[in-house]
Amino acid sequence: MINAKNITYTTVKEPFWGLPKEQPKLEDEVYKQRLDKTLKAMEAVKLDYLLVYADREHYGNFDYLTGFGPRFEEALLVLDKSGKAHIILGNECYSMYKYSRIPAEGILYHTFSLPNQPMGGNRKLKDILTEIGINNSQTVGIAGWKLLESRHIFDTPSFITDSVRDIVGDENAVNATDLFIHPEYGVRIINSANEIAYFEFGATYASDAVQQMLLNTRTGLTEVEISQFGTAGSLPTNLFPKVLAGDRIDLNMVSPTTNVLKLGDRFQVSMGLIGGQSNRRGFAAYSEEDLPEESRDYLEKIAKPYFATVVNWYEKIGVGVAGGDIYDMVENTYPKEKYGWFLNPGHLIATAEEWLSSPIYENSDITIKSGMVLQMDIIPFTERRYAAPNCEDGLAIADEALRMELKEKYPDVYQRIENRRNFMKEVLNH
Repeated sequence: MINAKNITYTTVKEPFWGLPKEQPKLEDEVYKQRLDKTLKAMEAVKLDYLLVYADREHYGNFDYLTGFGPRFEEALLVLDKSGKAHIILGNECYSMYKYSRIPAEGILYHTFSLPNQPMGGNRKLKDILTEIGINNSQTVGIAGWKLLESRHIFDTPSFITDSVRDIVGDENAVNATDLFIHPEYGVRIINSANEIAYFEFGATYASDAVQQMLLNTRTGLTEVEISQFGTAGSLPTNLFPKVLAGDRIDLNMVSPTTNVLKLGDRFQVSMGLIGGQSNRRGFAAYSEEDLPEESRDYLEKIAKPYFATVVNWYEKIGVGVAGGDIYDMVENTYPKEKYGWFLNPGHLIATAEEWLSSPIYENSDITIKSGMVLQMDIIPFTERRYAAPNCEDGLAIADEALRMELKEKYPDVYQRIENRRNFMKEVLNH
């Protein structure tokens, strides 16, 4: 077990491994397997229908089967236990059903459109669902995006859940989000080589964007100007990007402004794209002498213990390790009472979600499995005079068989993964 005394602060060579030129495409077989897994999950809990909700922020479960999200509208995938699918869409997204990665019929429902758009001929959702085949003898699952304390509490809009309850009754309408995202048995938590290669594309661009912003940061630049050094272009994000300087760090969840970075400021940059997020937080300084006088013990008191814990996290994570054991390691080496962290020290990531769900929590007996894609995510909250360090990055867990499949099918992806592993082992020495 590494501790702060084992950490040396020095300069290392900046790693550059290039950006992927071609984005791997998810194969038809991937979507067939996803549909099969979903139908088996429905059968296990005796669902006749599964309704999968989507909006601009919460479309991951919907995208998992259809291959797209509704952007600024809402959408509903209706899947029956035989595998027949209907996609209910608003005005501007209606034509997208034709491109669904699973066979599906499209239904136009104007209420999913933007306010004051044409509504002529609009039908009630209850009538649409009844025409599809839902009746009062059936059990219907509704998948939103949260794991809630009861199967009869929903995070989807009431006009959707009320329509279902009007047909099948309160008892036969159940929250089925766990079928997708539960960290033990959710169908989305294990990924194939094809899916990991797809995720690695976005994760690489996110990492490069953060690296380039940090390399080009200079005092006197605004947060907006620093953000323009990012290399992610218009790739879809899985959370909003951040560039924060000085006291604006205390606001946490805000976007860049024309606030000017000064020497010694607390400073943070992050970029999250489909596949992963990279985040770095610390001080804008060349040396300890550039820090505010009251913060010059930052390395010894805050940063080195944090880095040691991150090292231990990466060394401990692996197939078969219980999430509770990882939690205990973090608590024992970087106790929350002293360093102020309170979120899960690591979580699952996925297509549209920077945070899917987490097997890493106190007393968790859920084990880490090959095919999981996770994010190292330990966020301390310390005294205001310190820039609490925060390093977040994604990784894939792969046994030997999955590693060999990646090497054979996606040699460029595999080589970049090996480059990162070697950098951590040979340059960072862990």
